[in-house]
Amino acid sequence: MRLILLLAVLILPLLNGTAKAGAWPRAKGQTFLATTGQVDAPDETGLRRQSFTLYAEYGATERLTLGLDLGGDALRMTKTIAFARWPIGRPAQQIKIAVELGLGQVSEVNALRPGLSLGRGLTLWRRQGWAAFDGRVVVFGGGQVTLESDITLGLDITARGKVMAQVQTGRPAAGRAYTRFAPSYVYATKPGAHLEVGLILPLSGGGERGIKLGLWRSF
Repeated sequence: MRLILLLAVLILPLLNGTAKAGAWPRAKGQTFLATTGQVDAPDETGLRRQSFTLYAEYGATERLTLGLDLGGDALRMTKTIAFARWPIGRPAQQIKIAVELGLGQVSEVNALRPGLSLGRGLTLWRRQGWAAFDGRVVVFGGGQVTLESDITLGLDITARGKVMAQVQTGRPAAGRAYTRFAPSYVYATKPGAHLEVGLILPLSGGGERGIKLGLWRSF
């Protein structure tokens, strides 16, 4: 965990760029890095949970994206997944489709994580945007299965700002199914540099409200 936090501190001053992951592959030779911190409201014991993620993608070829998905809190690493993603269908088709295969550990248990992503660019109120679905199945070594999905809608509202609304759902192998709403605002602090500020609002399944801060870089 200390290594992850150190990497985040080193990366934070460098982060810039914009992200459109999932169904859209990274261009060959392009790298994307993102770090996010989240702080939840106090739980029934008065404690605030803090969590961190570090996410990276690299365009190995025009049709192969390699990546690393790390996450944890102050106590332990909860997710370490290396993955490969490749698109399906013609590059010019309107609806982008990609499949993904990840391997690593979740909650310190070996896990296989296949996934499917769908995405499409769109125009709303004469503004450019996109819609995306990302679904994942986490298969643990003992045969248990966790289901996860994100539905995202993004829209450019100014030359430098965009809004995103995301519905996150999941059915953990152990625990209650959940649904969360995660709106955020992304602002270009300078050419190529973006800051994301957002909320986490539980809709069902428990959990606490939270705030998140994310920074991205692509080069």
